[in-house]
Amino acid sequence: MSTSTNNEPKDPVMGYPAPPSAAAPPPPSTAYPYPAPPPHAMPYYYAHPNQHYPAYPNPNPNSMPGAYSYPSRNALFLRRLVMISIAFLLAMGAATFIIWLVLRPRLPVFSVSSASVSSFNIPTSTSVSLDLSLTFTVQNPNRKLGVTYSDVSTDISYRGETLADSNLSPFYQPKQNSTQISAHLVVVGQYVSDDVTKGIQSERGKDNGGVHFQVRFFSWAVFNSGGWRTRRHVLRVYCDDVVIGISNSNSTSANSGKLLGAPKQCSVSV
Repeated sequence: MSTSTNNEPKDPVMGYPAPPSAAAPPPPSTAYPYPAPPPHAMPYYYAHPNQHYPAYPNPNPNSMPGAYSYPSRNALFLRRLVMISIAFLLAMGAATFIIWLVLRPRLPVFSVSSASVSSFNIPTSTSVSLDLSLTFTVQNPNRKLGVTYSDVSTDISYRGETLADSNLSPFYQPKQNSTQISAHLVVVGQYVSDDVTKGIQSERGKDNGGVHFQVRFFSWAVFNSGGWRTRRHVLRVYCDDVVIGISNSNSTSANSGKLLGAPKQCSVSV
């Protein structure tokens, strides 16, 4: 027991120098530093705990806000030109409307005042020959406007099938004027359906022999007053139930007739 006690090392006593066998501590300058962390490619950012929102990089400090671009002179010129054009059109429309209110254009009044058939026959069941003279009475009711008629034409039909037509001369009608326009329609052997020939023969067999025709009148019309004028309008005149009495005789012989009753008023539209 005394041997084990003598071999155990004894603690140094404070205040006394260390025993010669003890190793000296390393000098203060021989410390071992930690290795430096590797450089990062991206700057650090704060990771939001909610991983559903991506982390955005920091803004670039070298970027500058875009400078305000002023509209070019061409854009300003075009904008002003468009505004001036719109204002001009509005002014022209207002002026035209005011002139229309002052002048108040009214449609002319048409009527078939006379009709004379010098020759009418039905050579076959599908053909008709006709020599007809018509007279239109045209009244201009406008107190401040004259009317110019151009590309004038007229035709006569029966049950929707045209029998004869004719072109008329253009004319001018002063304000508050009444004009008579004559038309001569001639056709020889005009093809028609047998319903037309049968219908004409049936009406001719009645007491007065009156046949109901339809007469139409077409024209371009321009209303004008001094230097002001309207645009061209297509004037359409429809005269229904123009009754012409034609004597009933052999269909191969020449027959004559005239307008029955008073002048026939017509409807006018543009």
